Amino acid sequence: MRPRLQVLDDALVGRIVDEALSVLEKQGVLIEDEAARAKLAERGVVADPEDHRVRFPRAVVEQALKTAPSSLTLHDRDGAEAAVLAGDEVHFVPASSALRVLDRRTQQPREADSRDFVEYVKLADGLKNISYLSTAFIPKDVPADVADAWRLYLVLAHSKRPIVSGAFTAYGVPRMAELMLRFRSSREDLAARPMALFTCCPNTPLRWGEDPIANLIDCAEWGVPVEIVPVLLLGMISPATTVGALVLHTAEVLSGLTVAQLVRPGTPVVFGGAPASFHMQLMTNPMTAVEALQVYCGYAQVAKHLKLPCQAYMALSDSKFNDPQAGMETGVGAFLAAAAGINSVSGPGMLEYVNCFSLEKLVFDDEIVAHARRFVRPIEVRGDLPAGELMEELVRDKHLLTSEHTLEHWPAELYLPGPMVDRTNWDQWEAQGSKDWRSRANEAIDETLAAYEVPPLPAADHADIRAMFEKTALEPGLVLPEIGA
Repeated sequence: MRPRLQVLDDALVGRIVDEALSVLEKQGVLIEDEAARAKLAERGVVADPEDHRVRFPRAVVEQALKTAPSSLTLHDRDGAEAAVLAGDEVHFVPASSALRVLDRRTQQPREADSRDFVEYVKLADGLKNISYLSTAFIPKDVPADVADAWRLYLVLAHSKRPIVSGAFTAYGVPRMAELMLRFRSSREDLAARPMALFTCCPNTPLRWGEDPIANLIDCAEWGVPVEIVPVLLLGMISPATTVGALVLHTAEVLSGLTVAQLVRPGTPVVFGGAPASFHMQLMTNPMTAVEALQVYCGYAQVAKHLKLPCQAYMALSDSKFNDPQAGMETGVGAFLAAAAGINSVSGPGMLEYVNCFSLEKLVFDDEIVAHARRFVRPIEVRGDLPAGELMEELVRDKHLLTSEHTLEHWPAELYLPGPMVDRTNWDQWEAQGSKDWRSRANEAIDETLAAYEVPPLPAADHADIRAMFEKTALEPGLVLPEIGA
């Protein structure tokens, strides 16, 4: 069997879903964009003319759930299958949209530029346990108008892997979709072999602002998969209790799912989230708080009950630095996410309430991810039952080092970590140069960057894409940084 974590009994999961459907039918969600309300009205769901709230009949939501796929296959830049989000498959991906990076040379947070972003892409592309990439932080050397698509371009230019991304503005998705279309033969091909998963966040509580609802509808029209990611703050804009928060969270995800299915039935939707506690004294929003972790694991069960793939912002830290707190929070989150069977875990590399990204943390988290995924590997009988002969050999020889059973099974059964986990004794450590974790992390970064090798895009493609940016920018005279090979 596969090690598995459940925090809710089945009956309670059913009650949470039932309550969420009632919330959508009675309170509904505020849709702040007039064009979005008009699109929904064309499909038979009409907003209240006074408060602009859309109240979804239960039957409409249940029909939307029937058309939403139960799995999502992400493809790489060349169109090959790369990752399947379904069942209890677990994939780890760097967290997204930090405002700063933690400079690995000065240990100070600072704004990032495109060179930093390219370095991140090349590093993440070479990490063994990161399933696909994200647009992890925001380079500040390009105008905000094009920053969302620029990040996507930098990933596509330097990695073949799928991407978790998203738009910053109401008009961002079409340009980003056009960018991805350059790697597919048609819009139908882009929808059939998606290379990116876009994040769409409702405005808790029970509201869709102009930008996110426009992004959601544009993604559905293009066939781009979306992860609906409510950002609950427990005790502030969400019930403080786990069950109450799960009802609100489920209602918000189902509102986005229903909109997507009304616009384009069959649009892949991932049941996501980024809940946090509201710290009453400090007025901060820890995403690694114990109660937030319960909500993450709880809504994973709800997603599986609804037969939807799921996502979570876990395996990250709220600490400002790569310290014991960061290790504890990241490790706990990674193991819980793996045990809960969360399909896409956004977190590695991230610090400080999703505000700061660290390359050193990313390489360390790559090892944490390996441990978490190894822990949930199915436990099976492997030549050790019945155990009589094996125990007889152990008693006779007083060891099993040269046993046929050991020689056959130890390579797969005994996980040997990479350089980020120090398993030496003191004398061995001194003999190897007395390297601390930061020295080992930076060696791993430098070695991975030195080994980087991804087929580059043709120069004509770069020129064509840059011309597209210049043509579609709001401000004329756009100057884009050079990004190198």
